[in-house]
Amino acid sequence: MKSLSRSVRDPVRSLSARLFPILVGAAVVMGQGREAFNLNERALEAAGRGDQVVAQRLYREAIEIWRRLGPDYRAHLGTTEFNLGQTLCALGRRAEARPLYEDAVRLLRGTVGVRHRTTLGAMNYLASLQLILGDTGAAEALFREALAIERELYPEDPQTALSLTGLSSFLVRQDRIAEALPLAEEALAIAIETAGDQSVNAALAYDNLATVHRSSRRYDRALPLYRKSFHIYAQLLGPEHPRTASLLSEIGLVEMDDGKYALAERDLTRALEIIGRLPGWDFERWMGESNLGILRLKQGKYEEAARRLARSLAIQEQAGIHAGRDFAITLETLAQVRDKQRRFEEAKQLHDRAALLSSYH
Repeated sequence: MKSLSRSVRDPVRSLSARLFPILVGAAVVMGQGREAFNLNERALEAAGRGDQVVAQRLYREAIEIWRRLGPDYRAHLGTTEFNLGQTLCALGRRAEARPLYEDAVRLLRGTVGVRHRTTLGAMNYLASLQLILGDTGAAEALFREALAIERELYPEDPQTALSLTGLSSFLVRQDRIAEALPLAEEALAIAIETAGDQSVNAALAYDNLATVHRSSRRYDRALPLYRKSFHIYAQLLGPEHPRTASLLSEIGLVEMDDGKYALAERDLTRALEIIGRLPGWDFERWMGESNLGILRLKQGKYEEAARRLARSLAIQEQAGIHAGRDFAITLETLAQVRDKQRRFEEAKQLHDRAALLSSYH
């Protein structure tokens, strides 16, 4: 009996010895996974209450854990990278967000698939960032890919509205206004239906539709839409938020185009004062400087116009937008100022550089 008992117990003891580290390892992995999940949830809560600094720290801690856990957690890693990218964008730090979005799209494509709503969301945000940074070809491709899937699977969804808004914005930049208008109108209708008329999604869609009308010189249609977007942002984000200020700058631009220079000066100056107090937000800052520079050109204040436009170019270069269409437009505007100042050689160099960049887009 002793011999038999020993022969039975020894294999059990041996098997337990082999399984113990495996079970312990699995428990450790599960514990780390729960920790990363909890960090992500806490970060979402922090972001929801506007504490983006805390959210950023928690997301980064979660990302480190997901990376240590290996390839089985690629979808978790991609989702948290996407969340961190959104937080960085909320702080105006878009250049830092771009590689996170790119990696999130890659990871989510390879795990949950391109037809998953989370993947489509990451694609839309990446494409929006590419559009802002001047990578318009890549942005168009992503928007069109996402929209084709959304029309099939999610025809009435906020993500569909985002794709439509982004594609419409791209078409405006290409001066294809007739194509942009129906997309902008559809985006607004879906945003209101799915998120409500007083939502950030609706504000974005109102802004986009206003820009389409402004590009067609339909100022009487553009201005009420810009004001609607402005009031939504002011209510939801606050009157001192950079997005609210950027809408004030857009309103000033319409006022300037409509010949109302005093109103335009008031709103453009106020918008730039708000944006200038906050770090980051390069896109809003260079746009504000450029808009005010254009106003000064129209007012005949050439020295200040040149200073504003040169500052806008510097900000764009620092933000990595130096090859974009917007950069070319700013160059061309500064060239016009130099012509007015009779600095013809410098003006010609600026004209040539702007023409070269425009030929690429």
